[in-house]
Amino acid sequence: MTRLGLPQRLLVFAILMGGGFSVAEEAPVGVAEDRRDEPPRNYCNLRAGASTSGRRPSICLELSPLARLGVEACGTGSGFLHRDPEPEIAHFRANLTLTSFKTRIGWLQPRLSAGFAELQIGEDSSGFDFGGSGPTGVETAGPEVGASLRALLPISSGFEFVGELGFSAAYFNAAPQLIRPQARFQPSASFTLGVGF
Repeated sequence: MTRLGLPQRLLVFAILMGGGFSVAEEAPVGVAEDRRDEPPRNYCNLRAGASTSGRRPSICLELSPLARLGVEACGTGSGFLHRDPEPEIAHFRANLTLTSFKTRIGWLQPRLSAGFAELQIGEDSSGFDFGGSGPTGVETAGPEVGASLRALLPISSGFEFVGELGFSAAYFNAAPQLIRPQARFQPSASFTLGVGF
C-alpha cells in the first residue's frame, strides 16, 4: 500500500470535509445553524495545524480590519516557542476574500493572498533580509502569493470555528547562499483549524 505524503493527506482531508458540507442534513450538536444571508464578520482568528513548510505544527493569527481583507502571520514559533534548527518558512500576508458560499452548516470563502515569507535554517535574528542570507547565513526573505479556502462555522455569540486549506509559493533569491543551500522556489500547503470572532 502506498503511503500518502502530507500534501496528499491534506487534499484527501479537504475533499472529505467538502463532502461533509454538501451532504450534511442538520448542523452537528454544538454548532449553530446559520440562517443569515450574510457570512459572519470575522475580526480575528487563531488557528493551528500542519504545513509542508516546517516539521513542527503551524500557528496562524489573522486580524481583519475590513470584512474582505485580513492580515495574517503563520509559522512554527521559532525563536520564542522553540529553537529547532530545522528549515522552516514563516508567512506574512494579506488575504482577500473573493466571495462567500452558504452551506447548511456554515460558509465557504475562496481567498487570494500576497505578501512575503522568511526561510530560516537556524536561529532567527531580528528583522528580515530580502537581499541576502542574513548576518549568519541562516535566513532570507522573499515575495509570496497563494490561494486558500476558508470555512466559517458559527458557534454562538459571534464566535465561529475557522478552518482553512491553503497553498502558497514563495521565491527566495538568496536561498542558494544560505549555509545549507535551499531551492529558490518554495511551494507549500497547509491545513489549520481554530476559533475566531
